[in-house]
Amino acid sequence: MSSVSHMVREIVLGDPTLFYCIANDIVNYSKLAKKLKPIISDYLGQEVSNEAIKMALIRLVEKIKVEGIPTRAEVLDVIARSSVEVRTGITIITLRSGRSIEAVMLLSKLAPKSRFLAVMQSVMALTVVLDNETAEEFIRGIGSSGDILQIQRDHSAIVIVSPQEIMYIPGVLSYIASILAQNNINIIHIESCYTDTIIIVSKDDLLKAFQVISRHIEAARKSIERKKFPR
Repeated sequence: MSSVSHMVREIVLGDPTLFYCIANDIVNYSKLAKKLKPIISDYLGQEVSNEAIKMALIRLVEKIKVEGIPTRAEVLDVIARSSVEVRTGITIITLRSGRSIEAVMLLSKLAPKSRFLAVMQSVMALTVVLDNETAEEFIRGIGSSGDILQIQRDHSAIVIVSPQEIMYIPGVLSYIASILAQNNINIIHIESCYTDTIIIVSKDDLLKAFQVISRHIEAARKSIERKKFPR
C-alpha cells in the first residue's frame, strides 16, 4: 500500500461520517481529494497531486465493497435493537495500580449495596466508577495515602444495552461517540461490559446526551421498519 493510499484509508476509516458518504457513493471524489490534499501533503512532507488522492479514494471504495467492511446498515441494526438507561450521582475514582488487590477486596464488600459499579485497570492505574454514596465509603477505605490520583464526583452514566452482535460488528461504539461529539457532548469515561456500553458524562450534559442517543435509536428503528415494509 502506497503512502498516499495508507493516509487516505486512515483518514476515511477514522471519520464515521466521511466513511458513510464514501461507502454510499454520495461524495464528489475530486472535491474531497482537493480538501484532503493539504493534510496528506503536510503529513508526507511532499506535494501530492489531487489525482493521486482521488484514485486512492476510488480504490478504497472498491476494496470496501470486496472486503465487506461493515456497512452503516449493520451498525444501525445494532443501534435499533438497543435501549438506553440513565444513572445519576456517579463518582469516578482513579488510583495507582499498586493498590488494585486491596481495592478489589474492598469493592467485594461494597458491591452488594452499591447502586452502580464498574472497574477498569490499565498498566499504571485502576479506575473505579461508583454511585456517590458507595464511592465515599470506598475512598475512606482506601485512605489518604496519596494513592488516589483523581476523584470526579457527581457525574451521570448512560448505559446502552445492545444485542450480542455489538461484540462482532465494528463501528457501533464509533458511531455513538461520533454523534455525541457532533452535539458537543464530552465523554468523561467509557467502557464496555458484555453487551452494555457505559458512558459517563457531566450531569449538565446528561439530558442532551440521553436525547441524542434516544433520537438516533428511534431513527434507526424507523429506517429498518421502512425497509421491511416499504410503502
